[in-house]
Amino acid sequence: MKIAVCDDDLIFQRQIKEELDRYYRSLDVLIEVFSSGEALLEAVCADPYGFFCVFMDIEMPGIDGMETTRRLRLLNRNLPVIFLTSHRDLAMDGYELNAFRFLAKPVEQDRLYRALTDLEAETQDQKRILVTKDGRELFLPIGDILYIKSENIYLSLVTANESHLIRKKLKEILPLLPSSMFCQIHRSYVVNLQKIISYTGKAVTMEDQAVLPVSRNRREALKEAIIHSMAGRAAWKTKEEGL
Repeated sequence: MKIAVCDDDLIFQRQIKEELDRYYRSLDVLIEVFSSGEALLEAVCADPYGFFCVFMDIEMPGIDGMETTRRLRLLNRNLPVIFLTSHRDLAMDGYELNAFRFLAKPVEQDRLYRALTDLEAETQDQKRILVTKDGRELFLPIGDILYIKSENIYLSLVTANESHLIRKKLKEILPLLPSSMFCQIHRSYVVNLQKIISYTGKAVTMEDQAVLPVSRNRREALKEAIIHSMAGRAAWKTKEEGL
């Protein structure tokens, strides 16, 4: 597991790295430090799902922490960012960027540990699924999954850009997926309802143009799931627009 620390203060880099090492006490946790937003963006661009979270200093020369986070959201919109700053009045701007947490400098150990504990709890709630690719751990946001295909004892988690093979069965992964977002349409397929672009009654077409079969005994359940999903998205859109 990798954690990124982005801060131009070398002393603070060392201090927070020591705290993180003390918290995890594991050789499997790698703390990578970056002295600029540009350097962090380059690393995340090369490995969008490779970091568990980012500790982000708000005030940095060049691209500051706010702008860096805006650009990070284009690479991985669900990457948790914990903002760090000595100016509390900047906290609100951080929350507008969907920051996971705001920690004031100097960072208090108990607040840091609480933030890490809460972040781990969120991951266990399966908002992200841990997969391994080419020997690397990736934290794949479930919202990025288009559909899941069963292949004997393996599953292919298909996203817009690639697929990830994991050793699991559908019955093992289904409890980890929110029923409001995912629906099993066939013994071999589970689809993200929000990624369906058309439904003929016998098949669904996904955003990547894949056409997937719908079993006869699952057609009614799929119709109901699509209706509920559409209603939920409409309600959320109305709430966002303040209507």
